[in-house]
Amino acid sequence: MVEKLENILLQVSKSPIIDEGKLEQATQLIVKSVIEGLDISRVGVWLYDDESACIKSDYLLDANQGEQSSATVCAVDFPNYFNALKQERTIIANRAIEHPATSELKDYLAHYGIVAMLDVPLRHKGKMIGVMCCESIQKNRQWSSDEVAFVGILADIYGRAVSAAERVKYEQLLISHNEQLEQRVAERTQSLEDALSNFKQAQDRLVETEKMAALGKLVAGVAHEVNTPLGIAVTATTHCEHRLKKLKQSFEDGKISRNALTQYIDDTLDAYTLMNSNLERAASLIQNFKKTAVDQSSFELVECALCDYISSLVMSLRPMVKNKKVSINTHCKQELTIKTYRGALAQVITNLISNCAEHAFKAPDKNHQIDIFVEKQDNDALLRITDNGAGIDPAIQHKIFEPFYTTARDDGGSGLGLSIVYNLVQRKLNGTIEVQSQLNEGTTFIVRLPNILD
Repeated sequence: MVEKLENILLQVSKSPIIDEGKLEQATQLIVKSVIEGLDISRVGVWLYDDESACIKSDYLLDANQGEQSSATVCAVDFPNYFNALKQERTIIANRAIEHPATSELKDYLAHYGIVAMLDVPLRHKGKMIGVMCCESIQKNRQWSSDEVAFVGILADIYGRAVSAAERVKYEQLLISHNEQLEQRVAERTQSLEDALSNFKQAQDRLVETEKMAALGKLVAGVAHEVNTPLGIAVTATTHCEHRLKKLKQSFEDGKISRNALTQYIDDTLDAYTLMNSNLERAASLIQNFKKTAVDQSSFELVECALCDYISSLVMSLRPMVKNKKVSINTHCKQELTIKTYRGALAQVITNLISNCAEHAFKAPDKNHQIDIFVEKQDNDALLRITDNGAGIDPAIQHKIFEPFYTTARDDGGSGLGLSIVYNLVQRKLNGTIEVQSQLNEGTTFIVRLPNILD
């Protein structure tokens, strides 16, 4: 190949325009290079339509008249030409008016004074996508093999430019899709965050409702339990008042006797003793309830003598389960001191005992019993809350700590009691909880609490 053509090919091949994805600029560069290399005035890049039934000039340059308007040539009008193009080979027409492939283009040839045509296939990914048409108005023009090879190489470079443009297009499309995806993800994330926030607020309200419900049961039990000693005290007071009125009447009538006075003193002392013991019992119940209620609303990290604290807590919980005839017993071999959140611990034990009373004890005549065992294991405190109730079906044991799962939905159960227990133990107390149960043999909740203080 002559040096001039080689130099042009080198410059075009090295041009960054070819691989930048700017197909229009690359096409202009290639067409102008063909005009320069072949020393002709007219070159066009013609591309097939989707059905390959027509070719349309994508870029057509006349060195004398400048860029030409687009034109379309269809197979229905020029069948021989299109049949030649289907061979996907270079059409070398030194005398275009006489060549079998181009002779039917006589009107086009005569209009522009074209003598010779050189049509080289344009390919992309192995498929012919069009043709580069080189047109000469010089008489007796003969296309040399170097010129044919030169245009063929530039046609391949055009295919490279098409690939670069396609790559850039896909990259831009990918960037656009990524931006849209990021926007959609951001919107969806915000939507999920809003939904999660709303859910957490609703869950917090439900949790508080559940806590208040448990506290309400405790209040009801304590109120019922306090009414008994207060009723006895009121009865004793009424009795003392009645005896005092009789004594006063006897005194006013001058009929008071030593025996009557002694009897009144003895009865009054007995009544006062009865009143005092019952009022102290009521005060103790109220004090324990107050301590429990305050603890359940307090979440401060404090040192806690576990056995004494649980024993005191159980005293305030007994009225809550009294109507089901449930006895609660605490078993502790040694005093254990841990650093923990007493309020969270009080809620855990209250909810577990309340859950036992509601779900475990269904047989009315059975001796219902809850035992709380406290022991040390390694450096942890181990609490086992055991009942002799109905037990839990093995098929649902793995679900009992899930929020809103309940087998008592028809009875107003919320399914939050054990979920609250699980979250308090795991997250607040930094401990663990598990359940062991067999049908008709009872259930044991095992709570492990860390941070025993030696």
